[in-house]
Amino acid sequence: MNFFGHAAVACWRTTAPPFVLGAMLPDFAAMIRARPPGSAHAQIASGMRFHHRTDHVFHDAPSFRALSTSAFAALSQLGLRRGSARAVAHIGVEILIDAALARDSVARRAYLEALGAAEEAELGRDIAWRDASERARFADLQRALLERGVGEGGVSPELVAWRVARALAGRARLELALPDQPAVERWAAAAAPDVLGRVPEILAEVARALNIEAGSPITTCP
Repeated sequence: MNFFGHAAVACWRTTAPPFVLGAMLPDFAAMIRARPPGSAHAQIASGMRFHHRTDHVFHDAPSFRALSTSAFAALSQLGLRRGSARAVAHIGVEILIDAALARDSVARRAYLEALGAAEEAELGRDIAWRDASERARFADLQRALLERGVGEGGVSPELVAWRVARALAGRARLELALPDQPAVERWAAAAAPDVLGRVPEILAEVARALNIEAGSPITTCP
């Protein structure tokens, strides 16, 4: 599950910005090539623990595993090498799930509020990065994500391929070669309807594993 997905699932517990920010921080750390930070802020620390629990149950969810397996087979048939196909199958499915989750206005609002509160003068001072370089890279990322915002109209195949390529850049066994990107775009276009259709099932599986009460707001699709 990507950072926006973690924000959406965190809302099942609370929309409080420190908790939602904490639920995204491990992914933000990976994006800036840093180790997950520490925090003495109780809600931020609780959100980070929730992130790891959510990742565990999400990756074990039968519907997510089935989508990833199907994606790996399709990408392999399109000519991607094994390592790249496996990585794209995982990350690409997550990106398509995020696009469905972005239809939830509560999740969009909580995500943006948490990002806004991550400024150094606010919650940012409660995040213990290892050094000034990591702190600066996080500040750059936070500003870039705020400027990008979050759309609710889905995600194009071209954007899926671009985001996957960016995530895998520099990882020799996994990164995409330039000729691979059109294949990823074709896969994303074909897979999107199936992924969208299975999002409620995936979320229900995650909610059960997290012991979320049945009345919790699992509302991604209008």
